Amino acid sequence: MPRHFGDKLPPPRRKRRYNTRRIKAIWAYTVQEIAELLGIHKNAVLRWLKDGLQADRSQRPFLIRGDALARFLNERQSGKRRTCAPDEFFCFKCRAPRKAALGMADIVIESPTRFRIKALCNVCDTVINKVQSVRDLAKIKTRFVFLQLTGEHLLECAAPSVSNDLER
Repeated sequence: MPRHFGDKLPPPRRKRRYNTRRIKAIWAYTVQEIAELLGIHKNAVLRWLKDGLQADRSQRPFLIRGDALARFLNERQSGKRRTCAPDEFFCFKCRAPRKAALGMADIVIESPTRFRIKALCNVCDTVINKVQSVRDLAKIKTRFVFLQLTGEHLLECAAPSVSNDLER
């Protein structure tokens, strides 16, 4: 059926990441077993066979070794990973590593060992975050101009109280 002007298009398909630790290396899987294990349709597994997934095609159903499946999926997924430089954040709107707008950021202390750096993407002005360890604070301070250093509710107090019923 042809599409008419104003019809909504379906959302674009996103590539999925699969948990390859669930795959047993020494087991032989059928197409249907792989589909059930990863929660996908069996046609996706058949497409992987066309894309280069190794299988024993001498008999039906096709048997796929677990180590070959894990290797195939890890190669596909590792090609899509993007690493960020120390002064970059991953922007989920742009779907790419981006620098902070004007090199400015805020620090929010989340725990005694972790803090979050918040900034704006220099391309789309979306809020971008990065969680860091407190031991990296000295290195981080040289890379950004920090506007605000804030702490969370219990960390700001000199003597935090879990129950405020006693404080009256």
